[in-house]
Amino acid sequence: MVKRWISGRFPCVAASLGLLIAGWLSLPAVAQVATGTSTKITTIKQVLTGDTIVLQDGTIVRLIGILAPPSGPAAEQARERVRQLVLGKTVEVWLENQNLDLGHRDKYGRQLSYIYLLPNRKLLNAEILRDGDAYYFSQHFIDVRTKNILLAAEYQARKARLGVWAQATESPEAIAKREGRVYEEPDFAPPAEGESPNDGARSGATGMTSMGSESSGGAMERASSGTPRPTSAPELDTKATYSNIRVESCAVLDVPTLGPVALIGVQNSTAKAGELARLETVKLVQGKRLRFAYDPANAARDHRDRDGRLLVYAFLPDGALLNLQIVARGIADVDIDYDYRYKSEMLTARDNARVRELGPRWRNDIPRTVSLERIRAEMIKLMNEQFGRAGARIEVVGDERDVLRISHDLIDQPTAEQLYRALSVSEGGNLPLLRSSGIREVQFTDAKATKIFRFPL
Repeated sequence: MVKRWISGRFPCVAASLGLLIAGWLSLPAVAQVATGTSTKITTIKQVLTGDTIVLQDGTIVRLIGILAPPSGPAAEQARERVRQLVLGKTVEVWLENQNLDLGHRDKYGRQLSYIYLLPNRKLLNAEILRDGDAYYFSQHFIDVRTKNILLAAEYQARKARLGVWAQATESPEAIAKREGRVYEEPDFAPPAEGESPNDGARSGATGMTSMGSESSGGAMERASSGTPRPTSAPELDTKATYSNIRVESCAVLDVPTLGPVALIGVQNSTAKAGELARLETVKLVQGKRLRFAYDPANAARDHRDRDGRLLVYAFLPDGALLNLQIVARGIADVDIDYDYRYKSEMLTARDNARVRELGPRWRNDIPRTVSLERIRAEMIKLMNEQFGRAGARIEVVGDERDVLRISHDLIDQPTAEQLYRALSVSEGGNLPLLRSSGIREVQFTDAKATKIFRFPL
């Protein structure tokens, strides 16, 4: 019906919009069969993580196109919700034809598969995204139609702020891409016979192996590298203050008696930007006495990061949270790989700093400029094709420069909704790109701005 409406009203754009709205047209619960080969009908024996399951015959399956939270309470919550969704259910396993050259295996030997829940044939990969229990993951080979189904499912969860999107605004993969690096999926090691999935399913996500005791009574444990590491975090007196603190980086302080501590939620910067960030942090800390506190959300990881440093909040003498100040001043980005109490506040502070291009992290932010220019060019081309003539105008407006306004004298409510849907499932993933560029709302309006149709991101 949508395609017929577009063809009747704007015949020149029907073909160009066909691919873009494929994912939106596939939103009903019963997903279309992905391009691939059906291998078996079976049941699911075990759920190791939010994206890795075990079939009845023992085959470990990595679900194509999704990435569950790598660690922390969000990872456990995703695993439990996937368990409720699939355990004991009959499923059909499909392979993606494009993965044939890989033997349908990832680098950890897991079988790359689509899973359909029977009898209603819901695509499990998409259902997990729709519930907000995973991020879309682009590093797997995925046929275009299924990719649009997955992107549309993720968009639903983001819009409703479900699961991981209750606090996050970007996936770990999107953050890595924005920073010009390749996202490295957490290490995977299958659990030993009789071992709990929590102990070994994704050992690389926490940076530690399962707990074990030494002859001294369990005072130390060893990481996979063999380096000793303390197993219990020391008690912190939240009223005690510490001075003579050395700033190792924007995210790591060396504190007398405590040793190196990592600031909760602060992502480390490297290279030239890293040194500038360190110097800005020195200005905030130098000559001051700080208080430190743990976050209960990190108790399960023993209040330590992957390198064994204590994860702490640092409070300045006036009571201000140093972690938040570093992010709000644009000194560093936010670490979203685990949960913590002030995550929402830090994400908001990060977005404000990014929009205003503050500090060494966001000043002269070339990726943001490039992202907006790319979207502007794509939308102008799309709208000129749709309306049959030039006249589209794309601009960033608002006091905070966080509104993308798209104007054309032929825009009305139905047209605005169609364009927004096309934007949301486009091949380039434009909505995540807009959010990472600090855009908080997309507006469609006629040339005189007499009617504005708003779509918050």
